[in-house]
Amino acid sequence: MLVEQIWTGNEWRNFNYLIACPETGEALAVDPLEHQMCYDAAKNRGWEITNIVNTHEHGDHTGGNIGLKELSGAKIIMAHEAAKNKIPAMNKSLKAGDIIKIGKSIELEVLDTPGHTMAHVCLLSRGDTSALFSGDTLFNAGAGNCHNGGHPEKLYETFINQLNKINSNYKVFIRWSKGQDIEAACGQLATLNE
Repeated sequence: MLVEQIWTGNEWRNFNYLIACPETGEALAVDPLEHQMCYDAAKNRGWEITNIVNTHEHGDHTGGNIGLKELSGAKIIMAHEAAKNKIPAMNKSLKAGDIIKIGKSIELEVLDTPGHTMAHVCLLSRGDTSALFSGDTLFNAGAGNCHNGGHPEKLYETFINQLNKINSNYKVFIRWSKGQDIEAACGQLATLNE
């Protein structure tokens, strides 16, 4: 699995991600707000963006969907099934356990991770590159906030019932910070459970 982390340098101070199959060059764009930057990064690497996924419905994650679809010819824009009427041009619904395939060798498992919003997904990669793409469930300084449509108890349950069970060898790609290991990202759970 090849991952391109794209620093947007915009007012949101976040990253966009491209996940590509090394055999085919097919790529998935994750939360591509800065669509031109995503397209240029893929083109420079010789990748073809075939699909787009949004971890949730907030505009700083979905704002580049249509522009990237037009630039790249991506056919599918997917997100949590509860976001269907909230994301323009979304044409595939995701639920827990779904598998997103990229090229020949990449499979990402969809986790239903409510809390930041009630229509949030994380993507889990197993295999030679074990990684979690956490959207806004995790921020660089801790848990994602709940002030724009989320629920603190649901976020807590997401941490305890899902993220806390992920092996600490996984690399975590957070929307607001460079990738870090899951143990560091979830370290505050010990204090929550005391």
